[in-house]
Amino acid sequence: MALEETEKTSPKHQRGKEIRRKGYARCKFLKGFHIVMVGREVKYELEWISVKLPVLYGDKGRVKTKVEETLLKEERKVFAALMLIYSVKGGKLNAKLWMPQIEASGESKYIIVDGKYVKLKGGKGVLLVAMGVTEEGKRAALDIILSVEEDAMGYWKLLVEVWKKSSFVLVVADGIKILDRAISLAELYVVRQGCLIHLKRRKTKEEREALDAIISSAENGEIKHETCPTLLSYLKASKKLWKWLKSNNLIESFNSLLERRRFGVFHSPWRILQIARTIALYYNLLTYFLVTVIILQCTLFFSFYQKFIQ
Repeated sequence: MALEETEKTSPKHQRGKEIRRKGYARCKFLKGFHIVMVGREVKYELEWISVKLPVLYGDKGRVKTKVEETLLKEERKVFAALMLIYSVKGGKLNAKLWMPQIEASGESKYIIVDGKYVKLKGGKGVLLVAMGVTEEGKRAALDIILSVEEDAMGYWKLLVEVWKKSSFVLVVADGIKILDRAISLAELYVVRQGCLIHLKRRKTKEEREALDAIISSAENGEIKHETCPTLLSYLKASKKLWKWLKSNNLIESFNSLLERRRFGVFHSPWRILQIARTIALYYNLLTYFLVTVIILQCTLFFSFYQKFIQ
């Protein structure tokens, strides 16, 4: 009776065709999955269901029962969901969770770009980072991408992604030649600014003193910034922003946060980028939180001071 019911519920069963049973087989189907933490490592465990099914054959080969068809359909749904957040590498399931979207408040008119080399499987890669500065002086990480090397194509991709978020007018970077090539590829009409600190490191003592004299004269209005745009373009911004735009020290301070998080060769490129973008996201949130706390503290102190002097 059970065999007859199984045969009748088969989607491929047709009346008048002979279906033969050739024993039973125990089959495993993917039921679900869940995530567990073991120390700092993320583990992903699969849940299976084991079912004993009859093995049926018809004139054209094996026939699946309705139960088997239903279980296979549900397994495909679970597997599709699994593939959205996982990648199968080396026979092991590694984290491939959602990629954090870096959020930053305000319109960044000035950006600073730099690269941070990290270890990858089979070689090295570089995290290209873009930091933004608004006209009010707010600073935030805008975007991070992972490139094979620190070249014009990598910076081109970074600039295009940042341009989608903010219409910047000035780019600060150490490698001016690479940056010029990237800006040309992206067809952006923006001003370039070299890192003055990196420039001084490659100069002699006399050359550094001469460069300091030029910068001092330009900041005092004695020299126009158009005379040497790659050195003095930061003067186009308001004076309170000069300290952030004359070098890439701001982005190097952010890179120090990446250095504290040691990336190993066991990390996949996706995972490295995921961690770096998460650090950038929390950096922006922490910066906003600190500014809010300072404002609140100043407001409370001012109200307390008014009560005290009355």
